[in-house]
Amino acid sequence: MNPDVEHLVILQAQDLELQRLRAEMAEAPRHVAAAEAACKSAGQALAKLRADLAAEEKLRRSQELDADSRRSKIVRLRRQLDAATSATQITALEHEINFAEAAIRKLEDEEIASLERTESFEASETSAAAALESSQTALESERTRAAATVDHARTAIEIIEAERKELRAQIGETSLALYDRVAKSRGSGLSEAIDHKCSACQMMVRAQRWNDLTGREHDDQIFTCETCGRILFWDPRRDTPRSWEAGQRLASAQSATGHRP
Repeated sequence: MNPDVEHLVILQAQDLELQRLRAEMAEAPRHVAAAEAACKSAGQALAKLRADLAAEEKLRRSQELDADSRRSKIVRLRRQLDAATSATQITALEHEINFAEAAIRKLEDEEIASLERTESFEASETSAAAALESSQTALESERTRAAATVDHARTAIEIIEAERKELRAQIGETSLALYDRVAKSRGSGLSEAIDHKCSACQMMVRAQRWNDLTGREHDDQIFTCETCGRILFWDPRRDTPRSWEAGQRLASAQSATGHRP
């Protein structure tokens, strides 16, 4: 493999790892913000339930006072009824008493309904309090995790950027300029050739170019994909793509080329 391409394989792995680390750093505050929003929402839900409970309690006190007032009025009306002498007075007083008693019954029914609502609110309050506690715990955990993620990413970025600077100095200007130009427009400057295809754009590599790329006679040359323009490299150890875990791409590239940080 062309020495510049060997270095570029590592350089691209570094660039991709830097992208991943910076994305993690950018994502960490978003996770914290989401946890804060969930915690705030849980707190608001609990506060509303407690406000509803307080409102029901206030309503029942008002209903009890109103009922007591009407009971006192009935006592007063019955005294007047006992002293009444005309049929008109008796009828009017009885009508007022009946009206007050009906109002008391309605207030008592409303008080029972309020008690039922209170029971429901109390059950919901218990669940909401547990949800708030859970969301607060999750928020603290997310803050701790985010801080650790950012610290780790920042340290790793500093190390990789220092290595990257040294590595770029070892690459020929023409090869580096080609890599930078393609990476800027395509998101990556290199692509592994696998099974006669460019693994980035999945287009076939011509037979002659494949033979030149995989043979030993052209190790001094750099080959590009005729479709996407990426620099092609071929790893004889691999003939199928793989999925990369965090950090593995860079470690593998360094190991394959014998590079050590």
